[in-house]
Amino acid sequence: MFFCGALYAQDKPTVYRGVYIKPKAGMAQKLEDGFKDHNKKFHTKEGLEVTTFQMMSGPKMGWYLRIMGGSDWEYFDKSKEPDNDAEHWAKHISPYADSVPTEFAGQFYAVLLSDLTHNYESTSMSRVFTDYVRPGMAGSYYNILTKWKTAEEKTDSEERFAVYRMADGGDVNQYAIIYAIDGWSDLNPRSTGLGARIDKVHGEGTMEKMLKDFSESVKKRTSEVRLRRPDLSTVK
Repeated sequence: MFFCGALYAQDKPTVYRGVYIKPKAGMAQKLEDGFKDHNKKFHTKEGLEVTTFQMMSGPKMGWYLRIMGGSDWEYFDKSKEPDNDAEHWAKHISPYADSVPTEFAGQFYAVLLSDLTHNYESTSMSRVFTDYVRPGMAGSYYNILTKWKTAEEKTDSEERFAVYRMADGGDVNQYAIIYAIDGWSDLNPRSTGLGARIDKVHGEGTMEKMLKDFSESVKKRTSEVRLRRPDLSTVK
């Protein structure tokens, strides 16, 4: 606990709880119907709202991600599961859901790193980079992201991103950088690249040094695109 909290101490952290759900083959529509009915019965009241995403690329393509929270840890003490919630889930959702690999099984909790977040807003899609940081290299990784965010701010970048750290329920050396995008075309390269913006703010050669530090700090990076599903959500 000490090592995780010391680097990223926040008086009132913003915490989200999530769970991945993989539909059985040919059962996606029945699963979605289950979500809709479940939302109507159990997730309309304040504090119980849920947001659902669908994976559009990568090895989890076709899976769903259900997110709740957006407050501090006390939210999860106060938030009680409504009566019959589990029974309804078992009857109307579980029969159409397949098992997922151990790495993605169960509920997880992620903390927003607000000091590394820039211009983020909810959009119809998002591109998510997940970085698996080597043990003991969190400080170096954090410094890389700090320089990156500073460069984006000082060059009036229009990029919109949020950074999260896995706090519980998974690999706590895992970080997610979530870019807000409006469509696939937002993945086209920008006229002024990130390296040019970083070198402009921090000095020539900084980007090259950051790439070296990144390769030493991060053992793996994955990428996926998520689609926000308002029809399967109750968050406005």
